Amino acid sequence: MREMLPRRGAEYLLRRLPRHASLLLRDLGRMADEQRVGLYLVGGVVRDLLLKRSNWDLDLTVEGDGIAFARLVASRYRAGVVLFERFATARLTMSDSTKVDIASTRRESYADPAALPDVRPARLEDDLLRRDFTINAMAIELNGAHWGCLHDPYGGREDIKAKIVRVLHAKSFVDDPTRIFRAIRFAERFGFRLDATTHRLLKQAAETNIVDQLSGPRLANEIFMLLRERYPERALAALARLQLLRFLHPRLTYSRQARLLMTVLPRGIGWWERQCPGNPIDRSLVWFMALLEGAGSATIAAIAQRLRLSSLQIRTLEWAGTTTGHASDTISGSNLRPSQVYRLLKDMPNEALVLAMSKTLLSHDRVRVGRAGRRLVRFLTRDRQVPMTVDGEDLKQFGLRPGPQFKRILDRLLTERIDGTIKTAVEERALARRLVAATLRAGQVGANGNRSRSFRTGR
Repeated sequence: MREMLPRRGAEYLLRRLPRHASLLLRDLGRMADEQRVGLYLVGGVVRDLLLKRSNWDLDLTVEGDGIAFARLVASRYRAGVVLFERFATARLTMSDSTKVDIASTRRESYADPAALPDVRPARLEDDLLRRDFTINAMAIELNGAHWGCLHDPYGGREDIKAKIVRVLHAKSFVDDPTRIFRAIRFAERFGFRLDATTHRLLKQAAETNIVDQLSGPRLANEIFMLLRERYPERALAALARLQLLRFLHPRLTYSRQARLLMTVLPRGIGWWERQCPGNPIDRSLVWFMALLEGAGSATIAAIAQRLRLSSLQIRTLEWAGTTTGHASDTISGSNLRPSQVYRLLKDMPNEALVLAMSKTLLSHDRVRVGRAGRRLVRFLTRDRQVPMTVDGEDLKQFGLRPGPQFKRILDRLLTERIDGTIKTAVEERALARRLVAATLRAGQVGANGNRSRSFRTGR
């Protein structure tokens, strides 16, 4: 079905786009007319235009040879282009950094559940039918004769009005189990509900082990996209109700500790972003660490392996659990020198620091929260990058031979710098000379290579 809007309103959806995007689409529509192919804006951007939400992802589909059209656009606009010929798609990067995805209209079939699809050329209606939900199965025509015409063959516009997420066919979740997570994500994002049939089909799919057939990266992508939503805790609660967390690990549960932590996590993240704007964090990873609260290290390691996370993500996840709890208790306590705070926090990634601050918020003790906040801010803005002027080369010039005593002396200098006992480069060098002299007098390793007692660095 082609839904024709009144002439006055035929272009109203596209007028909600930024002017540069609207002008680009108008020009691409003229190019499509020249090539005698149909050109359409499709997918989530159409849905969000109807919902009056910002989404400037320009996903286009061509009734014809999408790859050839993408090459023509890239040539005319001198745009960068990456081709994915197996799926008849291309990604263009325009000179102003605008991203444009162009694909051929196609039909998809799945040799096995959860497998990547085989694709064949098809009409627009078939292309829309292969999509996940009716609200994402609409297109806006960009050709001149029908500029702005909305194509809605499966009732997506009505489902938006009714606030419903509806699959397009009964095998949707079997063909692509990632749609289980997408259904939850869209329902929570828009405040929609699953229609009765979709809910039943999703529940049936969740009760099987079909999600196990997803690769680690595909499953990780869906989980982290859920965690990037405005209210991730709602999506996580839905995963728990449907017992979908078992696909991360059989022993993973939505524990009471995790649920409690998530009640304060938005405040912890908000505090961080206000106080530490120059220290970026991966918010989705912070939420994931909160989900793992109470899980043992072996479980966390197995989850990281299942999802095939990056080495950086794995190193960050290692701080989930009791380590951040200990840091929270310590930095909110009394009688702590700045250097002690530094030693405790220096190796912790930003995401773990956010989690530690959030755990402090759980205490609801304003004195402890204030103390922890002040110490964290000082650590991040001052002590983590305290300037040191003496290094190992200086110690060698002062007559000390390389060895374990180098680290002890440099650590002592850093401690004195952080605690303010020494404040200038001159004072630092003077203390370094005294420490080297004391080490040599004590018979530690000197220029002659002799060894004796250790040098104590504490105060």
